[in-house]
Amino acid sequence: MYFSADRPKQRPLARCRRSSYLILLALAAIISLLKEPSSAHAGYAAYVVDAGSGAVLHKRNSEDLNFPASLCKVMTLYLIFKGLDAQDFFLDSTVPISARAARQPPSKLGLKSGQSIPLHQAILALTTKSANDIATALAEFVSGSESAFAEQMTREAQTLGMSKTVFRNASGLPNSRQKTTARDLSVLGMAMYEHFPHYTHYFSRKKFNYRDRTYRNHNNLLGTYEGVEGIKTGYTRAAGYNLMVSARQNGHHVIAVVLGGKTSARRDAQVRRLLNQAYKGFERNDELFALIVPPPPKPIRGTGTTEATLKNSLKNLAHAADVAGDVLTQYVAVPEASAAPMQDKKWGIQLGAFSRHEAAKRVLNSIVQLFPEILGDTRQEISPVADSIGTLYRARHIGLTEGAARALCAELTARAYACIIAPPLPPS
Repeated sequence: MYFSADRPKQRPLARCRRSSYLILLALAAIISLLKEPSSAHAGYAAYVVDAGSGAVLHKRNSEDLNFPASLCKVMTLYLIFKGLDAQDFFLDSTVPISARAARQPPSKLGLKSGQSIPLHQAILALTTKSANDIATALAEFVSGSESAFAEQMTREAQTLGMSKTVFRNASGLPNSRQKTTARDLSVLGMAMYEHFPHYTHYFSRKKFNYRDRTYRNHNNLLGTYEGVEGIKTGYTRAAGYNLMVSARQNGHHVIAVVLGGKTSARRDAQVRRLLNQAYKGFERNDELFALIVPPPPKPIRGTGTTEATLKNSLKNLAHAADVAGDVLTQYVAVPEASAAPMQDKKWGIQLGAFSRHEAAKRVLNSIVQLFPEILGDTRQEISPVADSIGTLYRARHIGLTEGAARALCAELTARAYACIIAPPLPPS
């Protein structure tokens, strides 16, 4: 009787507790969804960037999360090259094949547990065959386990500015938590060619011979599109057909990324279209830039800028370049100053003309870092130049003597920078 008498009184309280519990569950689910990053999907995305200036030439869905597939292997190789430069291991080092590596699904070389492969051949196995077993073996070789290596990949991605990228394995095999964006992958591509140009020849190899077998590079644009020099293809059912390419034509270096292609042929055709579009734009800009006629060269005369002053400033450049791995080998010869009075600092240098204002600004800032004493007090000038072809933004540093401008421009030209002298404007 006690329990039967009490039941009617307990039911409202029980209902309240159940309702509160359900509300808490719902709140927990909502919080979980808010904390959990958006899931990746196999949607079309593209990003094309001028590797020289960083100017974005094309983008579509470039911040959408996608699956990287075998483009993961670009980061795997990035860390391998980083280790080689640090002398953590060497090209003739031996990479062992574990049982786990041997079990990886195709594409693979098919090595058995207990076998090994020289590191330089393992690199080619990734760039041409896109071998998943070798990717796992390399991860274990560097970090002890693939999961630890994937964490290192993700940390490196964050350091490079790939803010939306998470790696879960070294190969790109399906993993629902492995994600990236077209924009992030372009950052990786630019970093590869900027930091490890001495290893990028691996990506241009069309074939790889190993144990009496020949493996063909999956990048169909190699040798079929002018200037394409790499870098990597990728495919899984979840990701679709992915491609990252590096191409150079007429001094213009482009990194293009396409994700989520329906077929390899359609993906390749789209990359060709994007490259055509990029280089057509460069050609237009070059034509417009040619309309900006530089003044005729003049002999360098004493202008009050001494050889000692300029050489001292160029020593700073040598130090900065050495830190960047690009050692300055010689200085510009500047004749001794005459007794002529110091000229007004109304001369300048022009570092090019760019299709975007931000690209011009970026180049101006980068040169100041190399020549801080010479350019620290100059005025940056970005001015639009337009005609029937289009509009470019002319990038100049103004506030130099004629001698300093000519010597500095000669040094920049020797170092493969675009530079022309900007004389003072005539009085109005």
